[in-house]
Amino acid sequence: MSPQRQTKVPHRALIALSLVPTLVFLAAIPWLKEQPDWLVFLLAGISSVLAIVAGFSHSVLTDRNSDEWHRSGARFASQWGWLTGLSIVALLLALPPFHGLIHSVVSWAATDLARAPAPDREVALLAFVLGFFAVIFAQVICTIALSIGWFSWMSRQARDPQ
Repeated sequence: MSPQRQTKVPHRALIALSLVPTLVFLAAIPWLKEQPDWLVFLLAGISSVLAIVAGFSHSVLTDRNSDEWHRSGARFASQWGWLTGLSIVALLLALPPFHGLIHSVVSWAATDLARAPAPDREVALLAFVLGFFAVIFAQVICTIALSIGWFSWMSRQARDPQ
């Protein structure tokens, strides 16, 4: 088996492992509506964990097989891509049509998926904004923690081989 073929198979398997459980979960929503909440949350958690672990594993394999040019591109994209997406969402939150979109999606999800009455427009918007802020807060905390971890790991003393 060629080296090119050996690296392609795990990548494809990891991509499938990150997509298939999520797609199966989404396809099973009509069945999941009839199930108890604990089972729905359990299956959603399993699907999420599989997708996250497969995504991280795929990222590590891709990074190991990349040269400096590709790593520089990935570093640029990760540094500026999340900031650009974050800024776009923040700008969209100021637009009333986006408020209507948020409310319609939340109303659809509440009535169709959760069998609950549609929430008020302000409640839906507030929940979305609080979720958005929670993601920003999590990104800041993780960035700080990973930065401290990376600098402490790279600043450690070399071990004596004796």
